[in-house]
Amino acid sequence: MRKNKILFFNADDLGYSLKTNERILNAFLRGPVGGSSLIVNMGKSTLSGARMAIEKGIPVGLHFNVTEGFPLARVPTLLNKKGKFFPPAAFLYRMRQGLIDPADLKEECRAQIEEFISLGFPPLRFDSHNHSHVFPGVFPVIAPVLKEYGFKVVRTPREAKVNFFRALPGIGRALEIVFLSLWGDSLKRNLREFGFKTPPHFSGILEQEPNFSRERILKMLKRLNFGLTEVMVHPGHRGEMEVLIDEELNKAIDSGNFRVLKQEILEFL
Repeated sequence: MRKNKILFFNADDLGYSLKTNERILNAFLRGPVGGSSLIVNMGKSTLSGARMAIEKGIPVGLHFNVTEGFPLARVPTLLNKKGKFFPPAAFLYRMRQGLIDPADLKEECRAQIEEFISLGFPPLRFDSHNHSHVFPGVFPVIAPVLKEYGFKVVRTPREAKVNFFRALPGIGRALEIVFLSLWGDSLKRNLREFGFKTPPHFSGILEQEPNFSRERILKMLKRLNFGLTEVMVHPGHRGEMEVLIDEELNKAIDSGNFRVLKQEILEFL
């Protein structure tokens, strides 16, 4: 049977903690996860995650992070009084108010790319922690830096707008889907302008914790369009790894009209 739905399960947050690293590895070895995205500013857990990915052959992209932890460069407008990154809502507010110096954003992006490359990974695939690269005004600033280093693929976290209704009554998750969908449309125009590729379909926001279950994932898979879909997962979150390695889920994926990738996705774009 021809596999008309191509799935790339990407595990976010590699390098976030030692426990997260272990759970991502388990989801890669025993489940459908075919790649991951590495946070590079978490010290020892970043180094551990990088070594693990290289040893086990996990395809890895850069999980650009300007919303948690400490910077790798001197970027004062990105930091609070404790010298840490602002959380997502505050980062977005400061971007909209013009309180973030674009030079700082570029400098931190460059520093994280350099660290990513130094850990042994090619600059191929890019996404971000808390989807910060999709926030208004961010991507046009960092796009020339990504282009300079040779990145080819950028995530567009754009769910189908109809999932807004599926997310109700969880108004926070519903609004997240709406705003990311709107910003994702703008991002796609930027990607075309700068010559980046992106998977044609994306899913995984609706199913995030606390909504991650075998039943919800199976329903999501039935809704997916033909072609390549990046499925965002977080095995480090409570309960997600357990679902991803669930025997019944994996049997359903194996017996369905799916091709699950365990390799980089550029050749499928």
